[in-house]
Amino acid sequence: MNVLSRLSVVLLLAVMLPTAASAQSQFTVGPRLGIDAGDIEEVFIGADVRISSPALPVTVNPTFDFYFTPDNTTFWGLSANALYPFGANNQQFTPYSGAGLGLYRLDTSGGDATDLGLNLLFGIEFPLGSLRPFAEVQYTPVFADDSYNLFTVKGGLLFSF
Repeated sequence: MNVLSRLSVVLLLAVMLPTAASAQSQFTVGPRLGIDAGDIEEVFIGADVRISSPALPVTVNPTFDFYFTPDNTTFWGLSANALYPFGANNQQFTPYSGAGLGLYRLDTSGGDATDLGLNLLFGIEFPLGSLRPFAEVQYTPVFADDSYNLFTVKGGLLFSF
């Protein structure tokens, strides 16, 4: 079973955990935009999903990012993170930290590689009714033959369902 299949199974099991009848899960999804200040040094766009349940102490956070790289180069990342809200949880903002695994794909005219990375992140979410803007920083060492690091700064807008 490859890494992507394992991540999908873990996400599916986390979403299917039983919850109390009075508990309500929350599902948010939206676009995000950011820049890498690490080894890639490119702007990216992506999608962010957050699934929370009172039965889980963390929010499940699958993401996808596509980087605007020079011609003949393609770079993208698919991640599954666990976000943990902490400290001030009030009407203005909610800080969180998280960790997860990412699958990163680099295609160049000289070859291609798919590698695994460890995501470590910190962010803040602003609840505004059904809209939830957020800002986040993430550090990711990618374990490859020629290992590289990502340090991304990003922001986005989540829509509640």
